[in-house]
Amino acid sequence: MAASKFHSNSSPIPNLNSNPAKQTPPAVTHFEARCAKISAFYFDLDNTLIPTRAGDSKAIRKLADVLESQYQFSKDDAALATQNFLKAFRRCPDNSQTSLDSWRTHLWRESLPQRHKHLADQIYPQWLRLRYRYLAVPQDYVQMLLRMRQAGYALALITNGPSNAQWEKVAKLSVRGYFDCVLVSSDLPWEKPHPEIFYAACNFLNVKPHECAMIGDKLETDIKGGHLAQLGLTFWTPLSSSSSAAQSLEDVEYKPHVKLGNLLEMYKYFPRLNAMAQTETTMSTASRRRGSHMSGASNGSASSSGSSSSSSCEPGTSRGFHLHHHHHLQQHQQEQLEQQRHQWVYRRGGSLPAMDCSNSEAENSCDSFL
Repeated sequence: MAASKFHSNSSPIPNLNSNPAKQTPPAVTHFEARCAKISAFYFDLDNTLIPTRAGDSKAIRKLADVLESQYQFSKDDAALATQNFLKAFRRCPDNSQTSLDSWRTHLWRESLPQRHKHLADQIYPQWLRLRYRYLAVPQDYVQMLLRMRQAGYALALITNGPSNAQWEKVAKLSVRGYFDCVLVSSDLPWEKPHPEIFYAACNFLNVKPHECAMIGDKLETDIKGGHLAQLGLTFWTPLSSSSSAAQSLEDVEYKPHVKLGNLLEMYKYFPRLNAMAQTETTMSTASRRRGSHMSGASNGSASSSGSSSSSSCEPGTSRGFHLHHHHHLQQHQQEQLEQQRHQWVYRRGGSLPAMDCSNSEAENSCDSFL
């Protein structure tokens, strides 16, 4: 889906009858001027950077197959148990009175048929492995985050949700190193859309609100919060393009500046970011050409090896790409270690008030269930 902007920012139409040599370049639009002022990106986590809802559904479907094949569940029992767990988990992903492992094992025990309840301790770790397999940050998104850092943008991750559950995602998916600032609402006195959570990120990154862009999937938290905090831009990534909300925004009070069909559409709005991508593509192409030339000049044995190598020279899988990407990953890890003492994160503290997580991507916190 092409990205759509909810304001008029069309450039003047050039006069085709005038002398091309005397034509002036199109004037910079108000939207382009806003994009040029952006120096920091604020990302939502669930259903924006990671496919939480889709990934959890995929993991549950795969686990249902495992229950049938490995534990001799009937098809109906496997489907019912996994769906019951998913509903309970989405309703209450965390309980601060106990550990994540204990709480989830409890949910599995409650969801399984009576004759299979004793298997909860075995089924839970299998679900957890499957879950994080399907929640992995897409490689294209990782590459975009690295390019944003290389282009000089500051990055913050701002997520609503129970502290332990959200920090587990940050740790298991290895996303913390990509960000200068990580904020989880349950560790703070505010959650999105309260403007103070955005100001907290601004204060740490030493940027002004109008220099920041918020990217998220929820109109009522990410987009509304961006407007309340008077951020420069808001980018909306609808959870489903077929949803009624994605089709019409007429009745929405706080409209996004841009609706994205895909997070990678960010490239076309920020020339600095797009330039990084173009540079890497050029270097990758040159690397492939050098590899092909060396392969053609080698002996028969080496030619066989070169042929094997060239077969993987496709976008995203070439040797040049992997070497280049690995170099940037190493460089990024070194920078992370050097700047670790500067990286700012909030963890739950005893003096912080209890949070209402009704706006959380994880949907709720359930301290009263046990």
